[in-house]
Parts: sequence; structure tokens; C-alpha cells
Amino acid sequence: MHTRLGAGLMLMVFSAACAADAAQPPPADASAARKPASEARTPAGTKAVPPAKPAAPKPSPPEKKPAPPEKKPAPAPPVPPPPPSPAEALRADLDRIFAKVGGPKVIVAARVIAVAPARPGDLRDGPADLPRAAPAAAAPAGAAPAAASGIAAAAAPEVLYSLRADAPLVPASTMKLVTTAACFDRLGPHWRLRTYVGRIPSSVAGAKWDLAVIGGGDPNFSAHSWGGDTAGAFRRWADVLKARGVAALGRVVLDDSLFDDAGQHPRWPADQRGEWYEAPVSALVVNDSCIDVHVKPGKAGEPAIVRVEPPGSGAAVDGVIQTVAERALHRYSIDRLPAAGPGAAVRLRVAGRFWSGAGEAVEYRAAVAPTMFFGSVLAETLREEGLAVAGPVARERLVGADGRARPDFACDVIHSSRLGATAAVANKRSQNLFAECLMKLLGAYGPLFPPGAAAGAPALPEDVLLPPRQGAWAAGAEEARRWMAERGLPLQGCVIDDGSGLSKENRLTALAVTELLRVMLERHGDAFVGALAAAGEDRSMANRLRGTAAEGRIWAKTGHVFGASALSGYVRARSGCTLIFSIIMNNVHLSEPGTTRAAQDKACLRMVEY
Repeated sequence: MHTRLGAGLMLMVFSAACAADAAQPPPADASAARKPASEARTPAGTKAVPPAKPAAPKPSPPEKKPAPPEKKPAPAPPVPPPPPSPAEALRADLDRIFAKVGGPKVIVAARVIAVAPARPGDLRDGPADLPRAAPAAAAPAGAAPAAASGIAAAAAPEVLYSLRADAPLVPASTMKLVTTAACFDRLGPHWRLRTYVGRIPSSVAGAKWDLAVIGGGDPNFSAHSWGGDTAGAFRRWADVLKARGVAALGRVVLDDSLFDDAGQHPRWPADQRGEWYEAPVSALVVNDSCIDVHVKPGKAGEPAIVRVEPPGSGAAVDGVIQTVAERALHRYSIDRLPAAGPGAAVRLRVAGRFWSGAGEAVEYRAAVAPTMFFGSVLAETLREEGLAVAGPVARERLVGADGRARPDFACDVIHSSRLGATAAVANKRSQNLFAECLMKLLGAYGPLFPPGAAAGAPALPEDVLLPPRQGAWAAGAEEARRWMAERGLPLQGCVIDDGSGLSKENRLTALAVTELLRVMLERHGDAFVGALAAAGEDRSMANRLRGTAAEGRIWAKTGHVFGASALSGYVRARSGCTLIFSIIMNNVHLSEPGTTRAAQDKACLRMVEY
């Protein structure tokens, strides 16, 4: 019974336990259901041990993201090119300026060199205080004279720009630089051109003396050299003669044998013989060998008033210019006839109409017989000063082959002009006559200077008045080339045909011109610089670059003939450097001179800023 009872109790307990188990909610984790019995209960009387927690699943390793592409270092910013040097900038700017000159046929040659810094005290922003009157004496070769202009020379020039620099081109009046430099360096700026004035016994009835004048090739008998009085020198001669008791003269005898008889160069334009720039050359010239023709209106319907100067010129005037009331009809002509006629230094033919409301006009015509023209003006001036002059005017040799005057020549006056001042007129005014007189003087005196001779007056005996050789274009050109060779100047391609540049046969290179200017700066300093026109101030440069940064900082020689335009000279740059430049342009069309000059001026302004 106990056994059954025990068994019954156990069955009840088991049933109750089963019911309790059935009443429990299912495990949260489905994987924990239906665990083994040994895990579901513990034997009676023992402490239940909590089931071990299942090991947490190992987390999956994080998904590896693809590695970002390796970052390349950022490229370094481009290194800006170094700024151009001043010389490179100048070259680029000059290239741009010259590329725009004229049409496609225009040829431009140019060269620019830097030779020296100016002295600090001489560098000014305003116009240069360049002496205009008396250039300094020539300095020894290699010396760098003090420079009032702020320009000084150095031994090692730097080439800043070169464009066709060795191309031989028509230089126009740049040729005057060769002529004036050769004379300047050979003879020296203080050398004197001498004219001898005296008397010889007269064969004219009632006159004891003839006036005798021996020409020295001096072109300075002109108004611009004598305060506006063309005959100013002749009046002084009259005073000397009167002071020596001379009251009357017979003939006026002129010896112009220092120069040959070729008054006008054979290769000058034949159709322009009467123009002032083709004035004939002689050892005796007055008033730039030209007649001044003044025209002013009369009353309408009456002839205009035509007057010629200087007095006693011997000019004969044919024809009439009529005064008209209509301005549209204002047109007249003054032509020089090739044959002067008996007793006339020049014969003029006038025609046309002159407006009654116009002011006086002045035109210039070349004399035909320059020596006779000189004598006519001289004789008339002596009469005005109270001397009786019976005449006539005659050309006659007074000096022998040895350069000595005939024994009965009594010298009363030695009239002289300084070569430096003569060269300045040739360059500043671009006066052809002055340059041609200097060229023939170079031909006459050149043989007196052996190679290596120092500049200065040739050693002639005191009683020798004229050199042994007669001045002529061929002799002058020969001496100019010899001088250039002795000074080491590049002659390749250079042709020297006259002294002024009027001949189209002349050829120079920009290389030769800049080297010539360098040599003259080193040897003579401001004495030669001052013989050139200052920009905005002097003569041929007076109306160029005025009011700009280049005014008073450029000294240059202009050049212009049909088809050619040029400018060469010195620049005092703002940096203190002295620049030497030469610009030569050829194949310039008639409509293009303004364009070429504008380009030259722009180049000058740019060089000033160097």
C-alpha cells in the first residue's frame, strides 16, 4: 500500500510538474526550446545552477570598404617666368613700334647701345642744361669729359637692340654726322675757317686800290650768324678800311680757288636746282648762297610787291604776280632760270595771283653764280657804308700753287669762324650748304693730317694762306673714309658721295652710325653732343617731342629725302644710362613720312624710359 501510495504521489507530482511546464511561455530564443531534461531541472535538495549563457556569436568582421585611391600630392603652382630684363623689355617694345611702320615695303634698320651712366648730379627730370654757345675743347682719346648734358662715355658699350644694323641704306641727312664728325675730329672744334680781306694795286682809273678777298670756305656770312644782318661782317670790313684811310676802291677781286668750280653735285636731283637745299657751294658764299624773295599784296587788281634780299644781290626779276580779292585764286610761282644773264647773280621769273588778304610771304631760291653773288652784295654794302666802289666784281687767282698770296697783296682783315659753330649749323639746321663746305674743306686740308695725327690746326707756315690741295667732293669723301677707317669704324656697305646726304648714292648702316657717335662721345664729349639739335628745343628738332618726357633728353640729327627718313643721336635715359641710337628707314612712300617720324618719336620716348 505504501508502495502504491508512493507511486501515486509520484505520479501526481509528475503530472503537476508537467502541467506547470505546459503553462510556461515558450522560450524567447527558439534555439533554446526542447532542451534536455537534465538541463531543465536539478535533483531535489540541491541548489539550482543557472544554465550557462550561450556564447555570443562572434560578430562578423566589418565589411572592408575598398581603400580610397592614394592621393597624389597637388601639383605645385606654375612658377611664373621671371620678369623681362630692361633690355628685353626695350627690345620687345621697339620691335612692336617698328613692326607698325608704313607699308610692307618699308625697310627699317636700327641699333641702340648703352655706353655709360650719367653722373648722378647731372640726371634731371627737366630739360638739360646743355651749353649752346661754346663747346668744350676736344678731350684726349679715351677720356670721358664732364657732361653738362648728363651724358658721359664708357669703354664697353652694351648692345640693347639691333635690327638690320648692317644693312646699307640711303641715310638722308644722317650723312652730315659723318661730315661734321670727320672735320670736328680732324681739325678740332676751335679750328678757324679764315677769309683774308685786303687790297691790291688797282688798274681802274682814279682808284688806287682794288679790294681783294681770298675765300676760306666759310659759309657763315649770313643773317643767322650776324644777328639778322646778312651783311654784318661786310660792314665791319668797311669800318676797318675807312679807319686805314681808304675812301675809294676800284674792282672787287675774289679768289675762290680753295674749292673746285663744281657748285652743285652731279647726283643731286636735276629738277630741284633752284631750291634752297641745292644752293651752290663756293669758297665765298653769302646768305646761304640764296636769294630771299619777299612777296606781299598790293591793291586788288594791281601787281603784288616783289622784293629781293640781300641788297645788291644782282637778282633780276621777270614777270608779274597779280593781287586778287578772291582767296580761292591765291596761287603763284617763283622760278629760278638756269641762265642768270649778263651782270645778274640770278634771274627769277614770277607769275600767278596773290590774295589781297594774305600776309607777306618769303621764299628762297638758290643763286646761280655764288661767288659773283658774294661780290655783288659786298660791293653794295661798302657803298652803303660810305666807300666809293667803281667795280666791277671779278674772279681772279690771288694765291699761287704754294698757298701764298701774290706779293702785292696787303691784308687788312683776317675774318674767322669757329669750326664747332659751323658744324652745329650743319647739324641743328640741317643746312646742306654748311655740310658741303665742310666736306670740301676736309678734302683740302685732309692731306695735312697723316695717320695718327692729333686733332687741331694743321701746321702751315704763317705766310701760307691756303692748303696745297683744292677742295672737292671726291677728295672730301676720300678723307672721310680714311678718317672712319683710322677710328676703327665699320665701313662695309658704306658709300660717301656728298657731305649733306642729298645724293641718293650715299649709303650708311645703323652699325656705322652708332659706332661713329660712340667714338665722338668718347673723344669730344659735350662739344659734339652740343652740335646736335635738342628734342623740343633746337631747330630741326624744335617741334618734335616737345612737352614730352624726351624734351631736353634727346640730341639727334634728323634726315629726310624722298623715300628715306632717319633719326640718330644720343639719349639721356631716366635710369642714368646714356644710349646711342640710329634709326634709318627706306622705301618710305610719299604719304608715309608722318608715320615714320611718329615711330621714331615713339622709339625715343621708350628709350628715355630705359
